[in-house]
Amino acid sequence: MALSLVLHEEIHMKDVSFHEIIITKDSQKIVSADARIYEALGSFITKPMNELIAIEDIDIYSNNIKNCDGKWYPSKIISPDTMYYTYIRAASDNDKLIRLTVVNAKNLLNAHSTLMDTINTFKAHLDLYEDVMFEYNPASGLVNVYNTVLADFENGSYSLDEFEALLLRKADESQIQAIKGFITQVKTKVGRSTTIVDGNLLNDDANITNTVLNEAYISYNKDSDGVVGNIRLQRNRGNYSPNVLKHDSLTGLIDKADIIKIARERIDDKLLYGTALAIIDIDFFKNINDTYGHQFGDDVIKKTAEIISNEVGNNGVAGRFGGDEFFVVFYNIKDENDLGAILMAIKAKVNSTFPDKGIDKDNPLSVSIGAAIYTNNVDGYDDLFMLADHCLYLAKEKGRNRYVIYNPDEHGDIDSVRLEHQTIKKINERDLSYGDVLVKMFDITLHDLDSTIENFMAEFAEAFDLQNIALFAGNPFKHIYSAGSQAVYDKETLDFALNILNSSSKDIYFALGDFIVINTLGTLPPHVQDARSFLENKGIYSLVIQRFYDKDNRECVLVITSVGKKTQWNQTHFKYYRAFADLLSLHSIK
Repeated sequence: MALSLVLHEEIHMKDVSFHEIIITKDSQKIVSADARIYEALGSFITKPMNELIAIEDIDIYSNNIKNCDGKWYPSKIISPDTMYYTYIRAASDNDKLIRLTVVNAKNLLNAHSTLMDTINTFKAHLDLYEDVMFEYNPASGLVNVYNTVLADFENGSYSLDEFEALLLRKADESQIQAIKGFITQVKTKVGRSTTIVDGNLLNDDANITNTVLNEAYISYNKDSDGVVGNIRLQRNRGNYSPNVLKHDSLTGLIDKADIIKIARERIDDKLLYGTALAIIDIDFFKNINDTYGHQFGDDVIKKTAEIISNEVGNNGVAGRFGGDEFFVVFYNIKDENDLGAILMAIKAKVNSTFPDKGIDKDNPLSVSIGAAIYTNNVDGYDDLFMLADHCLYLAKEKGRNRYVIYNPDEHGDIDSVRLEHQTIKKINERDLSYGDVLVKMFDITLHDLDSTIENFMAEFAEAFDLQNIALFAGNPFKHIYSAGSQAVYDKETLDFALNILNSSSKDIYFALGDFIVINTLGTLPPHVQDARSFLENKGIYSLVIQRFYDKDNRECVLVITSVGKKTQWNQTHFKYYRAFADLLSLHSIK
């Protein structure tokens, strides 16, 4: 039986088969081995072990045997039928014998890939909550702390005493004993426990009523153990408060408002030098949508978000600004090399994931990245963001598929960059005024330039930072498209809207006109209370509804909604909403 098959039989998510071969020190004769090793080597089992090693690996193998230091070294093993790629570890059993532990390299890589998938799955589960996570290693005496977005302290490694001090910083006399008892539970490494402390130990949010401290003992193997745990905030006893931060519905990244809030708190409030900002744009993303369709475009955005999140890891948090633009807040960046290594990994991973989806099939999909590190030479968040944004412009101007990190020696001081930034033509055009956005759309429409209803809706939603904008048209009505940072596509919600639009109830809603503003569902009339209950259950609390007719006199309805929060609509935007409906009316919508 082939060694690769032998080792593969027992490998699943957590198991890799390790096999032992005992050889003599003087002649390297095989004294004993696993039965499966005998099977794999066949007639070669009588050969000295050094004759079974590929010639190009003999020096590595010889050093391995000489040192017997318990480290793993790559060596290819020859059998009658084939050659196997393995890692071998040598340890001295006694004065006469050496014990070799052998693992198949291919199976090790497969196991690693499976393990990474499992880790990413668990990480996605943990990301559903904003709990602070920690692990205590008794051997080193260190507590590794992760996911401290909501806490007033940083990710990092702390001694157990330092970890206790972090929890005690905001504690009063009534809380101290409970916290010290929790730390004692961690030290003893016995079972699992939950400690509920009145008040907020992580930040200054006065709405938090309790802090829940959980810990559990874990044994990794016979020689290694530790404690894992989490710290969770409660608003009301018995009701946890997950999802304190809002997340983008497509990618799962933190949404624009909250990622900016995190950045401002670190820079403007806490003055945490070493914080860095990075703005990431997918290059020529419109070409992706036009060539492969919006569904594939969404897949590209989701995969890119996953790459960014994985590469950033515990070094910061990632968010989505909207469309194909992402925003990362990095923690504790030491210098440009420290930051550049992560940005390079993001760029390279996007290239390799989509090798033929760039501007043409001969080029990979790419990203352009602008970044800046917070130092005492930067006044605050607005300046740091401006520097990162300017570097994004430079990355695109230099040909895209690259990252640029602000360096005053190379790019000039902040004042000179600000002056240049205000005069250059923005490639990503984020700073266009609302009126300019609509003028641009009308220009495209009236001069038969290439664009689509879907593109217009996506651009409009991004420009006005809308969570959801949905278009319905026809007789009977059907759903045409949805856009926004939390675009609604679930069938139940869309069917609910279509049932109303395709019934006589529609006329009740439009009885007072074709432009309806609902700031709160409490203003809905009594005869539509069923609709109110449904919308509240879906987290939709505020709406703007417009009716218009397309160029073929087809009835259309545009619905703008807030998701997960109540919104007092900005009345100064209503003229733009109406103008957008006028723009759509110039098209045939079906």
